[in-house]
Amino acid sequence: MDVVQIQGHIKAYEWGNTSFIPALLSMPEDGESKAELWFGTHPSGDATVVETGEVLSAFLQKDSLHWFGQEHVDCFSDELPLLLKVLAIEHPLSIQVHPTKAQAEEGWKAEEHLRSRLPKELWNYKDPNRKAEIIYALTPITAMCGFRSLTESAPLLKELIPNAYATHFSYLDEPTEQPDKVLARFFEHLYTMEKSSLSSVAEEYVANLKGRDDLPYSSADGHFLESKGIALSAYELYPCDPGLLSPFLLNVKHLAVGEALYLEPRTLHAYVRGNGIELMSASDNVLRGGLTNKKVDVKELMKILDIKGKDVEKVQSLLGRSGRLHLLTPTEEFHLMVLGPGHYEIDDRRSIELLFMTEGKAVLKSADESRTLSKGSCHVVAAGLRSYSLDVEGKLFIADVPR
Repeated sequence: MDVVQIQGHIKAYEWGNTSFIPALLSMPEDGESKAELWFGTHPSGDATVVETGEVLSAFLQKDSLHWFGQEHVDCFSDELPLLLKVLAIEHPLSIQVHPTKAQAEEGWKAEEHLRSRLPKELWNYKDPNRKAEIIYALTPITAMCGFRSLTESAPLLKELIPNAYATHFSYLDEPTEQPDKVLARFFEHLYTMEKSSLSSVAEEYVANLKGRDDLPYSSADGHFLESKGIALSAYELYPCDPGLLSPFLLNVKHLAVGEALYLEPRTLHAYVRGNGIELMSASDNVLRGGLTNKKVDVKELMKILDIKGKDVEKVQSLLGRSGRLHLLTPTEEFHLMVLGPGHYEIDDRRSIELLFMTEGKAVLKSADESRTLSKGSCHVVAAGLRSYSLDVEGKLFIADVPR
């Protein structure tokens, strides 16, 4: 057996929309949130092998050399180090950051004494692994990621919270040769304010935003939220949250269909609206930084964050020899490819692959079988299959482990 179909797991988080994932899977809507669709072996959503009914992790481990290949087993044992998702975003996700491998190992070890006493949702580190991710826009996506420079954010804050600025944050006007340290000081100050002071900041901020007709709520075509729109929509859910200022502290990025963002560890970010494919390290390590009712550990957050004023560039791509479009990310645990309509000969294979069809259909042919990949279906192809061909009528994504 070289190819199997898997059934993913749907996650009903409150920020999700109700229609995108049901439409993708050709299933009826029920009015309930369908925020994420997971394909992988993550313990919180281990996929099911359609042909056998087994969970994917156990199925792969029964013949790990065939499914993963020797190089993979030498590096990752019999574990799948990636998780493929569909995100369907109606409301902003929490602002968050993920650790590097070294940070995760240190944090996991430091919290060892807590894990027997505290529920898992209160752990900062769920495993000793780093978490990086890429998101590819299936529809227009608005996101916030990475800090704006102090020279860009300070004047905006001075306009939007003039009283609070003068009372609490006047040091932002002082000359400095270390603007990133000042930015970090402001961020920590904001996140450790007394609730009454923070509430006053939020009220002044929102009142001034509502009066600023020169600041657009959304793009002219309505596809993207702008900073003002993000802040006001978040205020309805989190009226006293330091993350309300994030749309003017972080870069607001707009992804058109077919564009992608790579978020390396230590990058503060939040997806705001839209639908996309996310491929990420199979880690649960999330430290939250606002727009949430969940735990925010400011001390640990400051240790993990890379607070530097810099833009986050969109992902570059490269057309490979087989005609597949490779999205270029500096990751050893995952790699994403996009295939449009056409014929593809796939050979010189060394990695397990997940094939996910988002539009139309495709036909996969190998020496031993031919099968049709329908919209919404996900298949796993063994590293041991030397070659196969694809005839795609629509759009297909392939996730693999670069070797």
